[in-house]
Amino acid sequence: MIIDQISNMSRYMSSHKNIATALQFIADHANDPELQDGTYPIVPDEVIVHVVTKDTHAREAAKMEIHKKFMDIHYIIRGAERCAVAVLPPMEEIDYSDETDNGFWDCEDTFNVRIGEGEFYAVWPLEPHCPLCNAGESEENVRKFIVKVKVD
Repeated sequence: MIIDQISNMSRYMSSHKNIATALQFIADHANDPELQDGTYPIVPDEVIVHVVTKDTHAREAAKMEIHKKFMDIHYIIRGAERCAVAVLPPMEEIDYSDETDNGFWDCEDTFNVRIGEGEFYAVWPLEPHCPLCNAGESEENVRKFIVKVKVD
């Protein structure tokens, strides 16, 4: 997992061309008031940006998740959330769909991180995470980018 501010994106630009494309999109569009919620394929089948506005939830209300084909980069435009992290269990314990590239299960968290405005976290394929958890005691409306990034 990477946790950082988008202002430090130069640290990661040489790691993979699709990661560089994703971070550059975030930097270029983070303050774009015209960008609507929706899906934006930046590099078809390799870098897909989802702009979402959602309420956070209690950790107990969601399952841990993984992806096999894509990494996720979550960038917070407005608000704050926590992302829970856990150890990867044996694959037979995960309800995984190859079609959606999502796998879910219930588990204990290893730790969690708080992410606020201007910050991002990146989770690699097969790295368990539970995004959009309440950053504080109650729900909060969060606007964010979730970028699906194909890495090989």
